[in-house]
Amino acid sequence: MTSASELLALRSELGGSLVLPDDADYETARQPWNLSVDQRPAAIAEPADVADLQAILRTAAATGLGVTVQPNGHGASGDLHDVVLVRPTRFDTLIVDEQARVLRAGAGVNWGRALERLDGTGLVALAGSNPEVNVVALAIAGGHSMFSRRYGITARSIISVEFVDAAGTLHRVTDADDAELMWALRGGGGLFGIVTEVELVLYPGEAIFGGSLMFPAEAAEAVVTAALELARDEPELGLDIGMMRFPEAPQAPPHLRGRTVASVGLVHVGDEASGRAFADRIVAVAEPIADTLTSFTIGSLAAVAAEPVDPMPSADFGAALDGFDAAFAHDFVDAFLRGADLGLMRCSVRAMGGAIADELGAEFAAVGATQADGLMSCSVLLFDPSLDADAAFGPMRDLAAKYPGGTVLPTFLSSGATLADAYDQEVLDRLAAVKQRVDPGGVIRSNRPLD
Repeated sequence: MTSASELLALRSELGGSLVLPDDADYETARQPWNLSVDQRPAAIAEPADVADLQAILRTAAATGLGVTVQPNGHGASGDLHDVVLVRPTRFDTLIVDEQARVLRAGAGVNWGRALERLDGTGLVALAGSNPEVNVVALAIAGGHSMFSRRYGITARSIISVEFVDAAGTLHRVTDADDAELMWALRGGGGLFGIVTEVELVLYPGEAIFGGSLMFPAEAAEAVVTAALELARDEPELGLDIGMMRFPEAPQAPPHLRGRTVASVGLVHVGDEASGRAFADRIVAVAEPIADTLTSFTIGSLAAVAAEPVDPMPSADFGAALDGFDAAFAHDFVDAFLRGADLGLMRCSVRAMGGAIADELGAEFAAVGATQADGLMSCSVLLFDPSLDADAAFGPMRDLAAKYPGGTVLPTFLSSGATLADAYDQEVLDRLAAVKQRVDPGGVIRSNRPLD
């Protein structure tokens, strides 16, 4: 049993900070990005350096606590009552080697800052589209980017990982050092140590075109059908196809309040003329009510995607799908509309295929080569406590059962899901063997446990 005195002693040893349950700022410090997850860790640490991490791990091992890492809290899924929660904010290294085409990012760096640093280089990383998502967290958990159909899943772009293991030893590991550990780190998430830094491959992307199109609900089936056909014909084009019901709220744009819309997000590595030609295939079937398509540089990716960046209470559901055709488009639209009447706010499908499904090199990453046609992600906002999220997701669960696509990427897992929902037993067994080798005492707790 951990005593307050042991954690107080740890606090006095750290160069960084340690927030305990009785502290005035505990309620703020413990919050994840999804405010519906009620996590109450034994302490929240913001270490200043590797020495602080080593002290945290020593105390955790001596007192029976676990240690988990949440840079921003996007992966939160449990109560953490017996865990020291580490926020690696101060690990802020950010270096771009243009000649070698390598991005080096510390565990406290978010994609927004990394993308700004890449601006003007003519290079792109396999970034998330939300600027508040952490570079390291996305990469080691698998990761999906709007560039992934062209260049692959983010985890497979990892060159090296620097981490502190459960015994407090700092490692920098590559394929040449420990190929099996690197395999596990490419998609196994935070199971194996506290990652302090990663190196990622950068890819050509001097010219980029993209943005989003929105259409009225009555055009949804035609728009979704056209977008799915485009995804099938253009395997390198980044596409996010979905529907949204805007709330009657001041936060929603005035012209969209209370409206249900279909949307298509598009990212093309290439010039505006070729990008417009792709978009014209969708615009040909319906007149958009909003169009943000433009040429842009990598530093503006987050602004083009325009995803929410503020914490909020929500529930989510993700699934892998197959069988994209006109019948699927009809069923997708119908399921969303039925779910929206019960509180479903958003549902989108990221087109897969292309480099994501390429088996070449897949053996070097736990995340492997995903073969699904698309990955679906749905959200329900929980500002109204009477809303039944399970009921709202019901039609989308039925859709996923009708068009099953196998396992999902870990970054598309619902809150509370485990890696057993993302990987087959062979991969789980290999991950477990690596975990047993590097952390036999189970001190390191991932936000996505094995089972």
